[in-house]
Amino acid sequence: MHIRKFIFSILWLTWFIGSALHSCAQEPKGVLIPENANEARLNRLQPPDQIMDTLGVKSGMVVAEIGAGRGRYVVQLAVRVGAMGKVYAEDIDARSLEYLKERCRRWALNNVETILGDVTDPKLPENTLDLIFIISAYHHFNDPVELMRNARASLKPNGVLAIGEWLKSTSPEKVEAQMAEAGYQLERISTFLEKNDLYIYLFKIDPDKTELESGNWQ
Repeated sequence: MHIRKFIFSILWLTWFIGSALHSCAQEPKGVLIPENANEARLNRLQPPDQIMDTLGVKSGMVVAEIGAGRGRYVVQLAVRVGAMGKVYAEDIDARSLEYLKERCRRWALNNVETILGDVTDPKLPENTLDLIFIISAYHHFNDPVELMRNARASLKPNGVLAIGEWLKSTSPEKVEAQMAEAGYQLERISTFLEKNDLYIYLFKIDPDKTELESGNWQ
């Protein structure tokens, strides 16, 4: 009898540990650990949890990051939107996207889809996104006006474009003017990371610009 109880206890403990490890692998919670010192430094300057709170990122949302690179922020977004949400990771660097795919496999993040865009077209699916996010990449874009004009159709009617950009790289006036030309209206600027040289700009689609471009302007 004692042997049977002992064997049952061992089997139960084995199942419990295995289930816990499986759960940790399949359902990462909270902010994921940076992969290197540079990521850790950038995350201190641009805290993912605080920024995602500012953007209103919630479970079930469909989000795209343009200029996703190796996925420093994509993995954080993927955890936040959860299994019912989705993240499109766009970049023009195929090698970075391959690294990101492997990163998502390691973390068992199955809600991320990579997209190889080009310089002026992110090739995102139309009328799909609750949020387009850009972080520390805006100043690298060759033609931000054309790129974001082409990205506009991927947003849902009430979707948001959010740009986190270094003040030393691009002035607020330039970001606002360029995005106005691309067909967006500035809703607000979040300055809580000004001490870290970062502003976060939140835009909506400019309906007047859309009407004018579609030929329906009265």
